Amino acid sequence: ENTDCIDLTLELHDGPNLISFYALAEDVSVETIFGDADGVLTEGASAINIDGEWIGSLSEVSQDDGYWVIVSGADLLEILDADPVNYDADGEVEYCMHYGPNLISYPFQTEQYLDDALGDVADNVYALLGEGIAALNTDNGWVGGLIAFEGGEGYWLIALNDFCFYF
Repeated sequence: ENTDCIDLTLELHDGPNLISFYALAEDVSVETIFGDADGVLTEGASAINIDGEWIGSLSEVSQDDGYWVIVSGADLLEILDADPVNYDADGEVEYCMHYGPNLISYPFQTEQYLDDALGDVADNVYALLGEGIAALNTDNGWVGGLIAFEGGEGYWLIALNDFCFYF
């Protein structure tokens, strides 16, 4: 009762799901986190599950990355007694973006409006894309269906330049 651990449950639909983790277990291996999913892709790495053996360049899950998880049929991804990831041993999780598309996580369970979450660095963002939803940053503010970051969802952040920020 004196812990901040949570039981994380993400609902996955048939096919590709764009997700991230606001809490993780101690063991962040692809095998442990994704279990019997068909495959997982993140920015610059991937792994495929062939008869229960994970093969590919992705071996561990990171707190600041988004993931495309591919499943055959609806499923639940569950991590019991997971630790929140918005802080690590160094303090707040720092997100360092490079010019162009960056596949990122959202490290909180509760939603946050785009301007509130990005603060002063919003001017460095051209657009944000989630699974089936997007927002374009214009001179008149954000335009599109994506109005807030949500826990458990992954996002493509299209950066206009290199910069670092904290949610």
